[in-house]
Amino acid sequence: MNGRLITGRRAFLGGAGVIVALPFLESLIPRNVRAQSSSSPKRLVFYWIPNGIYMDKFRPASAGASYALSPTLAPFDKLKNDILVVTGLENAPAKPDGAGDHAAGTSAFITCAHANKSQTALQLGVSADQVAAAKIGKQTRLPSLQLGIDGGSATGDCDNGYSCAYARNISWASPGTPVAKLTDPKAAFNQIFQGFNPMDSQADVAKRQAYQMSVLDSVASEAKSLTLKLGHTDRHKLDEYLTGVAELEREVGLGGSGASCSPGSAPASTSDFRTKLSLMHDLMVLALQCDATRIITFMLGNAISGQTYPFLTVNGAAITRGHHDISHHGNVQSNLDQLAAINLWTMQQLAAFLTKIQGVSDGPGTTMLDNVAIFLSSDVSDGNRHNHDDMPIVVAGHGGGALAVGKHVAYAKTAHEKVSNCLATLLGTVGVTDPVGDSTGPLSDLLK
Repeated sequence: MNGRLITGRRAFLGGAGVIVALPFLESLIPRNVRAQSSSSPKRLVFYWIPNGIYMDKFRPASAGASYALSPTLAPFDKLKNDILVVTGLENAPAKPDGAGDHAAGTSAFITCAHANKSQTALQLGVSADQVAAAKIGKQTRLPSLQLGIDGGSATGDCDNGYSCAYARNISWASPGTPVAKLTDPKAAFNQIFQGFNPMDSQADVAKRQAYQMSVLDSVASEAKSLTLKLGHTDRHKLDEYLTGVAELEREVGLGGSGASCSPGSAPASTSDFRTKLSLMHDLMVLALQCDATRIITFMLGNAISGQTYPFLTVNGAAITRGHHDISHHGNVQSNLDQLAAINLWTMQQLAAFLTKIQGVSDGPGTTMLDNVAIFLSSDVSDGNRHNHDDMPIVVAGHGGGALAVGKHVAYAKTAHEKVSNCLATLLGTVGVTDPVGDSTGPLSDLLK
């Protein structure tokens, strides 16, 4: 059945068995309840990067609102008032039993729990995204969304006796249950916009695509009718949103050959790596924009990532060694220079992601960046030392106006302040007060 369905503050277009969720459109809300519905949804993104950071290039020289961006943080020049730089926090539960800092640190990223060193007897904790999903996940079709660049099995030994589940997952529904991520943009698109069924056979996929009917084709007529009922601002918002969906659909090839929508492995080439990252950023923006979910985790690789960066050069030479190898820099300057170049490129990608979010209208006078809290950090601080104190952290977005962005908050190492309390602070921006890991409460320094 074709038609438009409004449930609460959400609108959906339906046609040919396809349902597309729309962004919040004020014109569709009855006048008598618009005043109650003026606030946009609050969202969370947890963004993991591998192998730590060269902290001497990351850490700003001074604290407070007047701090100068460090060389690694230079890409945030136009976004300085939209981020918090946080240093000095420790994630003590991430310390492994013996060797295995990368797997232990990855698994503790947003669980802030100590991983049982085993390949089979998994024991960890519930991650911050799933703490939030348990409270607010029912407000959206997808309680949470897990995405990443690299796939791989959750079984086997990935780091000195630690299960690959610890090294390849940051989202944990229970102490023994990791939530697997999607690494194929096609599969992610299907889950967000069409519904993902891992049991579909190639014949099922081919049959569906044989209709030569994209998601937007199925609802185009209804969208045209809806446009006539919207105000100027909402018409622009709807057009912007549907254009973005159409462009992304073409980029990931969902109108084409009937390729499988099952999660895939890492890209075969470095060029694919960059393309996939850009696509995943687009998917995350659209997933939040259409309110398919309000909670996302993203992994830029897996623990002990050996991703190469031959598109980056240092002193005229391409970086051809793997990231993990370079992160064991041994204080050799050539290694540090390459590590700094990789870190800078990573922050450039994050800045581009934030700019995309900032470009999405989220109501009168606001953008989606005003209503999201993004947590970026890594499995370790320094890749050579494998330490879990003085973690590199960027908090981006205004958290619905709750976060005191535009400054560098530097905690003394002797204070032993916790990463988990930073996560508790961000959970609070979406109205969740439950603890995560070893948290004891929010950090007032991060709040207005």
